[in-house]
Amino acid sequence: MHEPDTRVNLRLLTVVSLIRDIANPSVHDTHFPAFRQKDWFLGSSWASGIATLGGAPYLNGRNQESSSESIHSYEAIALYGSVMMHAWGDGTADDSALNEHGLTARRVREMGRLLTATEVRSAQRYWHVLHGKEAAKSVYPQIYKPAAVGMMWQTSEYIIRLH
Repeated sequence: MHEPDTRVNLRLLTVVSLIRDIANPSVHDTHFPAFRQKDWFLGSSWASGIATLGGAPYLNGRNQESSSESIHSYEAIALYGSVMMHAWGDGTADDSALNEHGLTARRVREMGRLLTATEVRSAQRYWHVLHGKEAAKSVYPQIYKPAAVGMMWQTSEYIIRLH
């Protein structure tokens, strides 16, 4: 483990700012909202947060256009935390400066892992429609025949058929 130079520290701060923009765990942060688009109840992320049209909420509510975008962004956060841990350790070093960086790295990795896991579970539940023996686990009625949802809104879903 080593202490990177100032340019690396500046890049680190830049990337951590990008992470805080979408996965900030602190409600006390004055620069970024806590978990900008994450719905902890459903486990998924809303693409547009709380969308409005002319100042009023959309009739269909919030939407999720791509579960893979959310999954990949959260997995990238976990991987970045892992790389940070490789550089600074896991927060158990004797050097207090390395220890602080290591604790931050571990928090970033663990938050990315949690966000990824909940997003994957949500995608499996709401985007992949179960049929046959698995139909009892589905959130969709049996009459709903497509295998996947094209775009999910808070109050409805769109089906995309590929021919």
